[in-house]
Amino acid sequence: MSIPAQPHASTRAGSERRSEQRRLLSSFTGSCDSDLLKFNQLKFRKKKLKFCKSHIHDWGLFAMEPIAADEMVIEYVGQNIRQVIADMREKRYEDEGIGSSYMFRVDHDTIIDATKCGNFARFINHSCNVSVQQ
Repeated sequence: MSIPAQPHASTRAGSERRSEQRRLLSSFTGSCDSDLLKFNQLKFRKKKLKFCKSHIHDWGLFAMEPIAADEMVIEYVGQNIRQVIADMREKRYEDEGIGSSYMFRVDHDTIIDATKCGNFARFINHSCNVSVQQ
């Protein structure tokens, strides 16, 4: 009696992820152009980005491939804080000699501080067409 060969667990998991992705994308296609769909695409397809010195301001995050205007590139990660805390932190960062703080205003009440605990998204503040050596 022989036991049929089972697909390798990582192969099966990859196949299941792709199947789930197709199912999710097909459920949204044509029905709406939602932020959820864009986030889902970001989750499955990473953009080619390069973090390096910038001629504009210290460091920058550069796209290494064309990215459409409505495509999600990267999620801005940091601590959610209120304006009062942001003002205190900005002063503290200045006192500590931190030249650049990375705070992103979400709405009237919420700011994301990525200065000390963010990701590369904090360097995406550039808007230029500069070629970067790969």
